[in-house]
Amino acid sequence: MKKIFLTLILSFAIIGCETTNEEANSDLPTVIDDTELVAIADAMYEAMNSDDVDSVLNFYADEASWSFPNGVNVEGKEAIGQMLATTTSIWDITREEGTNYLALEGTNESGEDFKVLLSWGGQTFSNDDTSITVPYHNILFFTDDNKIGWNAGFYDRTKFVEAYDVDPIK
Repeated sequence: MKKIFLTLILSFAIIGCETTNEEANSDLPTVIDDTELVAIADAMYEAMNSDDVDSVLNFYADEASWSFPNGVNVEGKEAIGQMLATTTSIWDITREEGTNYLALEGTNESGEDFKVLLSWGGQTFSNDDTSITVPYHNILFFTDDNKIGWNAGFYDRTKFVEAYDVDPIK
């Protein structure tokens, strides 16, 4: 009797893992290998920590935007460069070991293909006076030519606001 139940359970598990044509043609994004997108993100952070704003901007599309958890949206490559000139002079950014990544691709409602890299884990912002580590969630949407079209960070800004005389992201 145990063998019959085991056979039934395994059969349902195998059948449940099969993809139907309907699922294969789903509007939902699919998981892809994250290697290339993580390499782009790593190179961007490295350039940021070197205060090399021009190199960072090479990773962004001309019409890119960057959204912050306080509702501020920085629109356009030039404005992102101005924001980075301020923030990279304030903080060095380190992602903690164990950062998690998930890369997806799909087609949006307008029929345009997209790739996105989701990441989450601890991130430390430090300078000579202060070190702040926060749980950090980030979304990078990439264009067809692997330029960043949208960057969005989600984190608790409470510690940052306490560390600023004047909040540079406003």
